[in-house]
Amino acid sequence: MLSCGIFRDEYKLLPEDLRQAVDPLFLDSMLHIDPGKLDGILDGFLHEHGGNQVLLSFGDCCPHMLEPGAATCVARTEGVNCCEIYLGRERYDQLRKERAFFLMPEWAKRWEHVVRDELGLMDKQLARDFMTQSMRTAVYIDTGVLPVPEGELAAFSDYTGLQVSVETVGPEHFIVAMRAALQQLEYQVSSTQIREAKPEPDTEAEAEASTDADAGGSARG
Repeated sequence: MLSCGIFRDEYKLLPEDLRQAVDPLFLDSMLHIDPGKLDGILDGFLHEHGGNQVLLSFGDCCPHMLEPGAATCVARTEGVNCCEIYLGRERYDQLRKERAFFLMPEWAKRWEHVVRDELGLMDKQLARDFMTQSMRTAVYIDTGVLPVPEGELAAFSDYTGLQVSVETVGPEHFIVAMRAALQQLEYQVSSTQIREAKPEPDTEAEAEASTDADAGGSARG
């Protein structure tokens, strides 16, 4: 499994059967902000592991995320991004309509790097102007894996001007997404095995049969 690092801690909350079903490799979640670079890393990984089954624990984060490669059996967790995967589509859509800025635990721990370095909002007033014009609120997704970082959230709110609410959610939607992706992988593997088990057509025999049929038709004519 190749996964966004935003799920590194949440992976520990998965049932044992799911954790044993995959061998996780986590990428830096900051790649979400550089989709071109993420695209290149995924492409290289899939070519390197072309003969293996690969589960991608990501949202639709880069240009070719929905086209993960035909050279191998690949499935992706369904969702436009990691927040939707964890919240579920219905709740995510509700919060999006409220123009919420989402903070997963992994991003909340380093919000300064996200806002200042990745988003380029180095000045506090600039950050407040930009964030409050584009967003109405901020939502911290409390996955239960870490204590709510009250200090970091207060500092984030002060810097961006966005009030932060806490949305507590368990791993249920994440579990559903993982199981669905694994089922998709199993289906792809079964389909591949069925195709490979079919006998190759005997082209030489078919050619001879076609020649005989043509000869018979000519004789009758």
